[in-house]
Amino acid sequence: MHGRPIFIREDREQGGKRGGGGHRRGDRREVGGDKGASGSANANGCQLFVGNLSFDTDWTQLKEHFRQCGDVERVEVIEGPGGRKKGFGTVRFANEKDAQNAIERLDGVELQGRELKVRIDGKAR
Repeated sequence: MHGRPIFIREDREQGGKRGGGGHRRGDRREVGGDKGASGSANANGCQLFVGNLSFDTDWTQLKEHFRQCGDVERVEVIEGPGGRKKGFGTVRFANEKDAQNAIERLDGVELQGRELKVRIDGKAR
């Protein structure tokens, strides 16, 4: 369309029809149950933006690092169209207290040779 390719795929519901309660594509992972249209499991959750990630960091390493601060609901390492990691991701906590704890404890802390930048995700819904 207008000189650009259009890709069409089947839309699949989230929520565990295929087991595991989430989906995985490359190094992007959603963890948890049915989250509805907003992407949040409950109204009390809080999502953080994590910048300056090593291109070697995957979602499991990021989740394990943030788990020390509280109940992590969802982690995503963002990739470009070719599957190359972009050096940032998001971490969603079950509550705002755990998210604030993560900002205080992990902003500026090194993970895989990179000093993390951790803040509230202003683009989260």
